[in-house]
Amino acid sequence: MGVEILVVGIIILISLFSIRISKKLEIPLLIMFLLVGMLAGSEGVGGIYFDNALVAQNIGTIALMFIIFSGGLETDKADVRKSICPSGILATLGVLLTAGLSSVAVYYLTDFTLKESLLFSAMVSSTDAAAVMSILGDSKLKKDVKSVVEIESGSNDPMAYALILFLLSFFKEGENPSLVVGVIFLLKQITLGAMIGYIFGRITLPLANYIKIVREEFLTIHLIAMLFICFGLATVFDGNGFLAIYIAGIMVGNKKFNYKLNSIRNMRLITWFMQIGMFVMLGLLVFPSQLLGYIAVGSLLSVIMIIVVRILIVYGLLLPFKFSSKEKLFISWAGLKGAVPIIFATMAVTEGLPNAQGMFNLTFYIVVFSVLLQGMTLKYVGKKLNLFEEEIETENAIEMDELEELALKKMLLHEDSEYVDKKIKELELPSGMLIVSIKRGDSYVTPKGDVVLLVGDTLLFSRN
Repeated sequence: MGVEILVVGIIILISLFSIRISKKLEIPLLIMFLLVGMLAGSEGVGGIYFDNALVAQNIGTIALMFIIFSGGLETDKADVRKSICPSGILATLGVLLTAGLSSVAVYYLTDFTLKESLLFSAMVSSTDAAAVMSILGDSKLKKDVKSVVEIESGSNDPMAYALILFLLSFFKEGENPSLVVGVIFLLKQITLGAMIGYIFGRITLPLANYIKIVREEFLTIHLIAMLFICFGLATVFDGNGFLAIYIAGIMVGNKKFNYKLNSIRNMRLITWFMQIGMFVMLGLLVFPSQLLGYIAVGSLLSVIMIIVVRILIVYGLLLPFKFSSKEKLFISWAGLKGAVPIIFATMAVTEGLPNAQGMFNLTFYIVVFSVLLQGMTLKYVGKKLNLFEEEIETENAIEMDELEELALKKMLLHEDSEYVDKKIKELELPSGMLIVSIKRGDSYVTPKGDVVLLVGDTLLFSRN
């Protein structure tokens, strides 16, 4: 056991070191973590043999739970309301159309049957939130465009998952589901998932207050417990667990509660640990020598799926919305594949389908192709299309929610701040929070109630 623990520790450390290489070479982190897993695998220098698709699927599912829930926690409700229609259409109808159109190319370019082509296309139909957000990060991409991209990538996995479950039923003996049954199944998945997510979004924090949780560590544990219960309950009732936890995460994250900042940071920490583990594990699961036979067909399918089909669908579905051609092009290019399709592909292996290994290998290749091509050029494309807003100095700027958990902090007011042109006495500061200093240019202003805050002011806050 000691040797195994030692190896795990070394792999994690190497993964962290790869972050430095990723920044220097501008290679997406997802690729670096996958590479660490492949190097540690049976065909790499590590020589670790791992081919248990069921274990990978289960661990990957748990990792996705944290990734999706954490993404929901950090999603602004105002952004959701503003972008819910375009991102919602892309996350639902867009997934269906992507799977349908892509399956035609898959059927004619591979030896997959029609059913297998549809299933494979569904597996790679969704975009990956972890990949998109890790690349965009805190970039100054236009808010409307960034919201659509992030919300779509965070919410389209449930639709793809429901579609995959439906298509898998065609491979089971004694089952011959019709289109009507399929539509009912998808509606049930979405409806029950949304309802259960809404319920948990409403009860999570009140339950924490009822239990009288008074430490941030215990509050984080409470959030994890509710995450597992929400996902498990939705799954037991044949609802979509991923959709449920995403909705619950958004609702919880947009409420004010004690230790909110640190709780979100704790969830972010767990999420990154999960992502590293998931990507490394998926790297271990693949056998690089098997990918060589998929280079030609994989490259051609990648171009068709992530460029041709994606652009057609985005331009078509966003036609009713006021997005420019440049914005639509960027949204199209931001449809990165990631770990989610690979995890979905393990379902074909665990179900024992005839071409399961081929589906997995081809999925893995398309994901790598997508991340390398789109991931490494995403910011460049955004800048060339002039979709990045002018950088605003934010080194000392903080959100008001953070003030509740900090004893002393600076805040730089920029022109978009809601506190500009307001008197100090008009601000709704957290209880016990005071402005102790205002620096305006090279001079200081005494923070009295009638003082009007201006663009460029640097405020110093203190908590009693």
